[in-house]
Amino acid sequence: MLSLAFVFALGYQISKMYRTDTLAGGLISLASFIAVTPQVATIVEAGPEGADAVGWGFLNYSYLDAKGLFTALLVGLVSSIVYAKLMNRKITIKMPDSVPPAVSKAFASIIPGVIAIYLCGAAAWIVSELTGGLAIGDVILKYVQMPFMGLSQGLGAVLIIVLAVQLLWFFGLHGTNVLGAVIDGTYLTALTMNDSLFQAGKPMEYIWTRASFDSYVWMGGAGCSLALVIAVLVFSKRADSRAVCKMSAPMAVFNINEPVVFGMPIVLNPIYFIPWLLVPAVLTIVAYLVTAAGWVPYAHVVVPWVVPPVLYAFLATG
Repeated sequence: MLSLAFVFALGYQISKMYRTDTLAGGLISLASFIAVTPQVATIVEAGPEGADAVGWGFLNYSYLDAKGLFTALLVGLVSSIVYAKLMNRKITIKMPDSVPPAVSKAFASIIPGVIAIYLCGAAAWIVSELTGGLAIGDVILKYVQMPFMGLSQGLGAVLIIVLAVQLLWFFGLHGTNVLGAVIDGTYLTALTMNDSLFQAGKPMEYIWTRASFDSYVWMGGAGCSLALVIAVLVFSKRADSRAVCKMSAPMAVFNINEPVVFGMPIVLNPIYFIPWLLVPAVLTIVAYLVTAAGWVPYAHVVVPWVVPPVLYAFLATG
Protein backbone atom coordinates (compact mmCIF):
# COMPACT_ATOMS: atom_id res chain seq x y z
CA MET A 1 0.00 0.00 0.00
CA LEU A 2 3.05 2.30 0.35
CA SER A 3 2.95 3.83 -3.14
CA LEU A 4 -0.82 4.37 -3.02
CA ALA A 5 -0.61 6.26 0.27
CA PHE A 6 2.44 8.21 -0.90
CA VAL A 7 1.02 9.34 -4.24
CA PHE A 8 -2.21 10.58 -2.63
CA ALA A 9 -0.27 12.50 0.05
CA LEU A 10 2.00 13.98 -2.61
CA GLY A 11 -0.91 15.27 -4.70
CA TYR A 12 -2.59 16.61 -1.56
CA GLN A 13 0.48 18.56 -0.47
CA ILE A 14 1.26 19.96 -3.94
CA SER A 15 -2.34 21.15 -4.29
CA LYS A 16 -2.03 22.76 -0.86
CA MET A 17 1.13 24.54 -2.02
CA TYR A 18 -0.69 25.87 -5.12
CA ARG A 19 -3.74 26.84 -3.00
CA THR A 20 -6.15 24.59 -4.89
CA ASP A 21 -8.60 21.90 -3.72
CA THR A 22 -6.36 19.52 -1.75
CA LEU A 23 -8.69 16.53 -1.67
CA ALA A 24 -9.22 16.71 -5.44
CA GLY A 25 -5.45 17.03 -5.94
CA GLY A 26 -4.79 13.89 -3.90
CA LEU A 27 -7.48 11.90 -5.70
CA ILE A 28 -6.30 13.02 -9.16
CA SER A 29 -2.72 12.07 -8.29
CA LEU A 30 -3.91 8.66 -7.07
CA ALA A 31 -6.12 8.14 -10.13
CA SER A 32 -3.23 9.02 -12.46
CA PHE A 33 -1.01 6.46 -10.74
CA ILE A 34 -3.72 3.79 -11.10
CA ALA A 35 -4.13 4.76 -14.77
CA VAL A 36 -0.47 3.98 -15.54
CA THR A 37 -0.42 0.76 -13.49
CA PRO A 38 -0.99 -2.51 -15.42
CA GLN A 39 -4.33 -4.07 -14.55
CA VAL A 40 -4.38 -7.17 -16.77
CA ALA A 41 -3.97 -10.61 -15.21
CA THR A 42 -3.95 -14.13 -16.63
CA ILE A 43 -5.94 -16.65 -14.61
CA VAL A 44 -4.68 -20.19 -15.12
CA GLU A 45 -7.40 -22.81 -14.85
CA ALA A 46 -6.59 -26.09 -13.14
CA GLY A 47 -7.07 -29.40 -14.90
CA PRO A 48 -6.22 -30.70 -18.37
CA GLU A 49 -9.26 -29.16 -20.03
CA GLY A 50 -9.09 -25.81 -18.29
CA ALA A 51 -8.52 -22.74 -20.44
CA ASP A 52 -6.55 -19.73 -19.34
CA ALA A 53 -8.59 -16.56 -18.94
CA VAL A 54 -7.35 -13.00 -19.26
CA GLY A 55 -9.09 -10.48 -17.05
CA TRP A 56 -8.85 -6.74 -16.51
CA GLY A 57 -9.08 -4.75 -13.29
CA PHE A 58 -6.38 -6.49 -11.23
CA LEU A 59 -3.77 -4.37 -9.46
CA ASN A 60 -0.48 -6.23 -9.08
CA TYR A 61 0.88 -5.48 -5.62
CA SER A 62 4.45 -5.50 -6.99
CA TYR A 63 3.67 -2.10 -8.54
CA LEU A 64 2.20 -0.74 -5.31
CA ASP A 65 4.94 -1.46 -2.76
CA ALA A 66 8.38 0.15 -2.41
CA LYS A 67 9.29 -0.73 -6.01
CA GLY A 68 6.55 1.60 -7.20
CA LEU A 69 7.70 4.64 -5.22
CA PHE A 70 9.69 6.28 -8.01
CA THR A 71 6.81 5.84 -10.44
CA ALA A 72 4.40 7.24 -7.83
CA LEU A 73 6.74 10.19 -7.29
CA LEU A 74 7.02 11.09 -10.98
CA VAL A 75 3.37 10.48 -11.85
CA GLY A 76 2.18 12.26 -8.72
CA LEU A 77 4.34 15.31 -9.42
CA VAL A 78 3.27 15.61 -13.06
CA SER A 79 -0.45 15.02 -12.54
CA SER A 80 -0.87 17.22 -9.47
CA ILE A 81 1.15 20.12 -10.91
CA VAL A 82 -0.81 19.97 -14.19
CA TYR A 83 -4.06 19.94 -12.21
CA ALA A 84 -3.01 22.83 -9.98
CA LYS A 85 -1.71 24.96 -12.87
CA LEU A 86 -4.94 24.51 -14.85
CA MET A 87 -7.01 25.33 -11.77
CA ASN A 88 -5.05 28.53 -11.18
CA ARG A 89 -5.52 29.51 -14.83
CA LYS A 90 -9.30 29.08 -14.35
CA ILE A 91 -9.61 26.35 -17.01
CA THR A 92 -12.63 24.98 -15.20
CA ILE A 93 -16.37 24.45 -15.44
CA LYS A 94 -18.05 27.56 -14.03
CA MET A 95 -21.36 26.88 -12.32
CA PRO A 96 -24.07 29.49 -11.64
CA ASP A 97 -23.96 31.30 -8.30
CA SER A 98 -27.12 29.47 -7.24
CA VAL A 99 -25.24 26.13 -7.16
CA PRO A 100 -24.00 25.13 -3.66
CA PRO A 101 -20.25 25.79 -3.14
CA ALA A 102 -19.43 22.11 -2.52
CA VAL A 103 -21.00 21.10 -5.85
CA SER A 104 -19.38 24.00 -7.67
CA LYS A 105 -15.94 23.06 -6.30
CA ALA A 106 -16.38 19.46 -7.44
CA PHE A 107 -17.31 20.51 -10.96
CA ALA A 108 -14.40 22.96 -11.11
CA SER A 109 -11.93 20.09 -10.73
CA ILE A 110 -13.33 17.99 -13.58
CA ILE A 111 -11.52 19.51 -16.59
CA PRO A 112 -8.07 19.90 -14.93
CA GLY A 113 -8.40 16.44 -13.39
CA VAL A 114 -9.38 14.72 -16.63
CA ILE A 115 -6.54 16.43 -18.52
CA ALA A 116 -3.99 15.43 -15.86
CA ILE A 117 -5.13 11.80 -15.74
CA TYR A 118 -5.29 11.42 -19.53
CA LEU A 119 -1.87 13.05 -19.92
CA CYS A 120 -0.32 10.43 -17.62
CA GLY A 121 -2.28 7.63 -19.28
CA ALA A 122 -1.15 8.77 -22.74
CA ALA A 123 2.47 8.89 -21.58
CA ALA A 124 2.17 5.34 -20.23
CA TRP A 125 0.69 4.15 -23.54
CA ILE A 126 3.50 5.78 -25.56
CA VAL A 127 6.14 4.19 -23.32
CA SER A 128 4.43 0.81 -23.70
CA GLU A 129 4.35 1.16 -27.50
CA LEU A 130 8.02 2.17 -27.69
CA THR A 131 9.26 -0.60 -25.37
CA GLY A 132 7.30 -3.52 -26.73
CA GLY A 133 4.62 -3.63 -24.06
CA LEU A 134 6.54 -2.70 -20.91
CA ALA A 135 4.65 -0.72 -18.27
CA ILE A 136 5.98 2.73 -17.45
CA GLY A 137 6.60 1.49 -13.90
CA ASP A 138 8.81 -1.31 -15.23
CA VAL A 139 10.81 1.14 -17.34
CA ILE A 140 11.31 3.55 -14.42
CA LEU A 141 12.26 0.66 -12.10
CA LYS A 142 14.77 -0.77 -14.57
CA TYR A 143 16.43 2.37 -15.92
CA VAL A 144 15.99 4.93 -13.12
CA GLN A 145 15.21 3.46 -9.72
CA MET A 146 17.47 0.40 -9.62
CA PRO A 147 20.62 2.16 -10.96
CA PHE A 148 19.99 5.02 -8.53
CA MET A 149 19.53 2.56 -5.68
CA GLY A 150 22.79 0.88 -6.62
CA LEU A 151 24.67 4.18 -6.59
CA SER A 152 23.19 5.09 -3.20
CA GLN A 153 24.68 2.02 -1.53
CA GLY A 154 28.32 3.04 -1.84
CA LEU A 155 30.08 4.37 1.27
CA GLY A 156 30.97 7.53 -0.62
CA ALA A 157 27.33 8.27 -1.48
CA VAL A 158 26.24 7.75 2.12
CA LEU A 159 29.01 10.06 3.38
CA ILE A 160 27.98 12.76 0.91
CA ILE A 161 24.40 12.64 2.24
CA VAL A 162 25.56 12.78 5.87
CA LEU A 163 27.99 15.66 5.29
CA ALA A 164 25.42 17.59 3.27
CA VAL A 165 22.89 17.26 6.10
CA GLN A 166 25.47 18.44 8.64
CA LEU A 167 26.49 21.40 6.48
CA LEU A 168 22.89 22.53 6.03
CA TRP A 169 22.29 22.28 9.79
CA PHE A 170 25.42 24.38 10.45
CA PHE A 171 23.82 27.20 8.47
CA GLY A 172 20.55 26.84 10.38
CA LEU A 173 18.65 24.77 7.80
CA HIS A 174 16.95 21.49 8.72
CA GLY A 175 19.18 19.23 6.65
CA THR A 176 17.14 16.06 6.90
CA ASN A 177 14.02 17.92 5.76
CA VAL A 178 15.78 19.81 2.96
CA LEU A 179 17.17 16.54 1.57
CA GLY A 180 14.08 14.54 2.55
CA ALA A 181 13.13 13.74 -1.05
CA VAL A 182 16.54 12.16 -1.72
CA ILE A 183 16.88 10.45 1.66
CA ASP A 184 13.36 9.02 1.82
CA GLY A 185 12.94 8.44 -1.90
CA THR A 186 16.11 6.35 -2.02
CA TYR A 187 16.88 4.97 1.43
CA LEU A 188 13.29 4.46 2.61
CA THR A 189 12.76 2.46 -0.57
CA ALA A 190 15.84 0.39 0.31
CA LEU A 191 14.44 -0.15 3.81
CA THR A 192 11.08 -1.42 2.59
CA MET A 193 12.71 -3.59 -0.08
CA ASN A 194 14.92 -5.16 2.58
CA ASP A 195 11.85 -5.87 4.69
CA SER A 196 10.02 -7.44 1.74
CA LEU A 197 13.00 -9.73 1.12
CA PHE A 198 13.23 -10.56 4.83
CA GLN A 199 9.53 -11.46 5.00
CA ALA A 200 9.97 -13.68 1.96
CA GLY A 201 12.88 -15.48 3.62
CA LYS A 202 15.41 -14.15 1.10
CA PRO A 203 18.78 -12.43 1.76
CA MET A 204 18.48 -8.67 2.17
CA GLU A 205 20.28 -6.63 -0.50
CA TYR A 206 20.79 -3.10 0.83
CA ILE A 207 23.55 -2.38 3.34
CA TRP A 208 22.39 1.17 4.10
CA THR A 209 18.74 2.13 4.53
CA ARG A 210 16.75 5.02 5.98
CA ALA A 211 16.86 3.44 9.42
CA SER A 212 20.65 3.18 9.31
CA PHE A 213 21.00 6.97 9.59
CA ASP A 214 18.91 7.17 12.75
CA SER A 215 20.32 3.97 14.22
CA TYR A 216 24.00 4.82 13.98
CA VAL A 217 24.58 8.46 12.90
CA TRP A 218 21.81 10.81 14.00
CA MET A 219 21.49 9.66 17.60
CA GLY A 220 19.84 12.49 19.49
CA GLY A 221 19.28 14.24 16.19
CA ALA A 222 21.60 15.26 13.36
CA GLY A 223 25.22 15.51 14.43
CA CYS A 224 24.79 12.85 17.13
CA SER A 225 23.67 15.69 19.42
CA LEU A 226 23.00 13.34 22.33
CA ALA A 227 26.74 12.65 22.56
CA LEU A 228 27.43 16.39 22.87
CA VAL A 229 24.79 16.74 25.60
CA ILE A 230 26.31 13.85 27.59
CA ALA A 231 29.87 15.16 27.11
CA VAL A 232 28.95 18.65 28.31
CA LEU A 233 27.08 17.36 31.36
CA VAL A 234 29.95 15.03 32.32
CA PHE A 235 33.02 17.13 31.51
CA SER A 236 32.17 20.80 30.97
CA LYS A 237 32.39 23.40 33.73
CA ARG A 238 30.77 26.21 31.72
CA ALA A 239 27.53 27.17 33.41
CA ASP A 240 25.85 28.40 30.22
CA SER A 241 26.63 25.21 28.26
CA ARG A 242 25.51 22.99 31.13
CA ALA A 243 22.25 24.96 31.46
CA VAL A 244 21.48 24.52 27.74
CA CYS A 245 22.26 20.79 27.84
CA LYS A 246 20.22 20.19 30.99
CA MET A 247 17.17 21.67 29.26
CA SER A 248 17.95 19.88 25.99
CA ALA A 249 18.65 16.41 27.42
CA PRO A 250 15.01 15.20 27.68
CA MET A 251 14.42 16.15 24.03
CA ALA A 252 17.76 14.81 22.80
CA VAL A 253 16.81 11.39 24.18
CA PHE A 254 13.95 11.43 21.63
CA ASN A 255 16.18 12.68 18.77
CA ILE A 256 15.08 16.32 18.89
CA ASN A 257 18.21 18.43 18.51
CA GLU A 258 17.00 22.00 17.88
CA PRO A 259 17.54 23.15 21.51
CA VAL A 260 21.20 22.12 21.32
CA VAL A 261 21.84 23.32 17.76
CA PHE A 262 20.39 26.79 18.36
CA GLY A 263 21.03 26.99 22.10
CA MET A 264 24.77 26.27 22.37
CA PRO A 265 24.79 27.54 19.55
CA ILE A 266 26.26 25.20 16.95
CA VAL A 267 24.77 27.19 14.06
CA LEU A 268 27.48 29.41 12.51
CA ASN A 269 29.82 28.62 15.42
CA PRO A 270 33.33 27.93 14.01
CA ILE A 271 34.42 26.17 17.22
CA TYR A 272 31.96 23.34 16.57
CA PHE A 273 32.29 23.22 12.78
CA ILE A 274 34.97 20.48 12.47
CA PRO A 275 33.53 18.05 15.09
CA TRP A 276 30.03 18.75 13.75
CA LEU A 277 31.14 17.35 10.37
CA LEU A 278 33.72 14.83 11.58
CA VAL A 279 31.79 12.88 14.23
CA PRO A 280 28.87 11.83 11.97
CA ALA A 281 31.37 10.93 9.23
CA VAL A 282 33.28 8.62 11.62
CA LEU A 283 30.02 7.07 12.83
CA THR A 284 28.92 6.48 9.24
CA ILE A 285 32.17 4.79 8.24
CA VAL A 286 32.18 2.51 11.31
CA ALA A 287 28.49 1.59 10.96
CA TYR A 288 28.78 0.98 7.20
CA LEU A 289 31.83 -1.27 7.53
CA VAL A 290 30.46 -3.42 10.37
CA THR A 291 27.13 -3.79 8.55
CA ALA A 292 28.89 -4.75 5.31
CA ALA A 293 31.02 -7.23 7.26
CA GLY A 294 27.89 -8.87 8.68
CA TRP A 295 28.67 -8.03 12.31
CA VAL A 296 25.22 -6.45 12.67
CA PRO A 297 22.05 -7.24 10.68
CA TYR A 298 20.81 -5.03 7.87
CA ALA A 299 18.24 -2.45 9.01
CA HIS A 300 14.86 -3.42 7.57
CA VAL A 301 12.12 -2.35 10.03
CA VAL A 302 10.39 1.04 9.88
CA VAL A 303 10.74 2.65 13.31
CA PRO A 304 9.36 6.09 14.34
CA TRP A 305 12.22 8.60 14.44
CA VAL A 306 11.47 9.62 18.04
CA VAL A 307 12.41 6.19 19.44
CA PRO A 308 15.51 6.68 21.66
CA PRO A 309 18.97 5.67 20.38
CA VAL A 310 20.19 2.09 20.96
CA LEU A 311 16.56 0.92 21.26
CA TYR A 312 16.02 2.35 17.77
CA ALA A 313 18.84 0.25 16.30
CA PHE A 314 17.67 -2.84 18.19
CA LEU A 315 14.19 -2.53 16.67
CA ALA A 316 15.31 -1.41 13.18
CA THR A 317 17.54 -4.45 12.72
CA GLY A 318 14.89 -6.83 14.04
